Amino acid sequence: MPNLRLSHLAMILLSGAVLSACASKAKSETPVISASDVINRTGELPPQTLPPGACGLFLWTNGEPLRFIFFAKAGTDTAVMEIDGEQRALRLTSSKGDLFGQFMTRMTYASDQGNVGVSFSAGEMLDGGQRIEGGRLSLVGKDGWETMIPVFGLSACQPDSR
Repeated sequence: MPNLRLSHLAMILLSGAVLSACASKAKSETPVISASDVINRTGELPPQTLPPGACGLFLWTNGEPLRFIFFAKAGTDTAVMEIDGEQRALRLTSSKGDLFGQFMTRMTYASDQGNVGVSFSAGEMLDGGQRIEGGRLSLVGKDGWETMIPVFGLSACQPDSR
């Protein structure tokens, strides 16, 4: 009888060792990319100047590092971003959602690198503009990979000169 119990104990321990070996994850040869590495694909834009009476949409990363990454001038079908170290012109291809000043809350732009999607929620009104409480910018490369970046920002207008 003691031999039977000892053999059961040995089987239980051996089964546990085999199961834990099967459940362990093999080491990946592919390097792990951090969120900051992905966000670093987008560079920071220089300050943008609006002429009197013009309006623009300004977006910053919502997290560290905090950077100005997207600008669109109202009344045009273009925007600008720095992607992979180069400032790129974007062309508006789709606008949906709710009216937000002179913009819509969901827009898609095309570039030579793929598509850029912008979607956001309107925030409080400001003198000469409106806040964007939260949103996301998505970069979809020609290879199909999508990078999502949380953003916040505002739509603002430069007062007319008088």
